[in-house]
Amino acid sequence: MGRIFSYLRWRRWRCREICERDRGFLHRLRGISRSSDRSAWAGERRHCGRVELPRFGGARKWEALRADSPDVRRNIAVLLWIPLFSLTGWCAEPGTVIQKRVSEVQLTVVATDQNDRPLKTLSPADITVLEDGRPVPRFELRTGADLGLRVAIVIDLSDSTRRSWTTVRAALTRSMRDVMRADDELFVLTFNSSIELERRVADPADLEAVLGEPGSGGLTALYDAIYQACGRPVFAADGQPHRSALILFSDGEDDLSLHGLQDAIARAERAGVAIYTIATHNPKKKTIGDAVLHNLAETTGGRDFIVKDRAQLESALSEIDGELRSSYLLYYRASEQPGVRTFRRVHVIPSEGGRARVRSRAGYFTAP
Repeated sequence: MGRIFSYLRWRRWRCREICERDRGFLHRLRGISRSSDRSAWAGERRHCGRVELPRFGGARKWEALRADSPDVRRNIAVLLWIPLFSLTGWCAEPGTVIQKRVSEVQLTVVATDQNDRPLKTLSPADITVLEDGRPVPRFELRTGADLGLRVAIVIDLSDSTRRSWTTVRAALTRSMRDVMRADDELFVLTFNSSIELERRVADPADLEAVLGEPGSGGLTALYDAIYQACGRPVFAADGQPHRSALILFSDGEDDLSLHGLQDAIARAERAGVAIYTIATHNPKKKTIGDAVLHNLAETTGGRDFIVKDRAQLESALSEIDGELRSSYLLYYRASEQPGVRTFRRVHVIPSEGGRARVRSRAGYFTAP
């Protein structure tokens, strides 16, 4: 029995020794370490057969980790600062820029005197620019005499044009040969119910041969032809300033198009194409088509002509050539763009006391 009691006392002492060892480990976690000097163990005291840890003067009794303890507060502060430093570094990266969308508006402006002759000099002080009725405070103006030309000749094969085909073909050849330069682009499109001919012309002298003889007449898809012509790659924005124009020979009547008049106008405005229209009939006899042609020209910054003979035709083409080579490029920074595509109306008017007549397209579409 004595041996059994001795064994039980030894087991009790062993369990308490293990508990005290675990207690010492917790002390070390709290920053309290035992002395490496063996003399520290000299102060061990034995009571009831167990070893008692030495008492350190500055040691705190073991307790559960508390949120208000200094170590915990310091660690939490470090953890909170890490995301802040990460966010600062992310914002400082050169590739991360917070931008406000600002677009540049470019409009072609034609300035003439009281006799409709192109003005050779025009300064920003001579004009006032209004966007949706509000003045544009800052804008730039440069001459377009050195701009490249991108011209489309669109010919309606209806009976009214076919009767004057020979005159139109010869006059166009002479006109384009005088105004086009080596780096300009020219293409021809003829249509009736559909597109009959579409070809790029490298040398204006070849224009008469390219046109040849007109095809058959029939129904007319005028709006579709304009819509498709203005969407051709030759008019696409490529970062190079240029002057875009479409010279249309037509009577203005449409009886087949899938697109409407406003669709054709909007397509021309988005591409920055000024439409010049020429109708061949007696100017004293107004037709429904004349109003359509006038609308096409006025809203896109072009002009409409009605000619009855070869002399008037050549005069109209000469005026068109003069405007193509004497226009001005107006550009300014637009305000922040909305989230949807909208149309902003722009008026370019002479300044008070100015004698110039100015003309440009009706406005522009914002990017969504």
